[in-house]
Amino acid sequence: MTDITRYKSVALSHESSTKLDDVRKVIATHTIVSRAQCLNILINKEHKKLNGKIKKEDGTTTKTNKRPRR
Repeated sequence: MTDITRYKSVALSHESSTKLDDVRKVIATHTIVSRAQCLNILINKEHKKLNGKIKKEDGTTTKTNKRPRR
């Protein structure tokens, strides 16, 4: 059973799903990633590219959640 506290679903058109399948075959070298992982990679890449331009509802900017160093 999916942990609903950690995951959400997304609906894609057939055309977008086909394009996603094309992208996921070339996004990672020597392997085919899942659709979900491909979306994670693309979203994180775009979020990083926006670099502080994303605004929260309260007007503050979001920061990328980085793992703490150990």
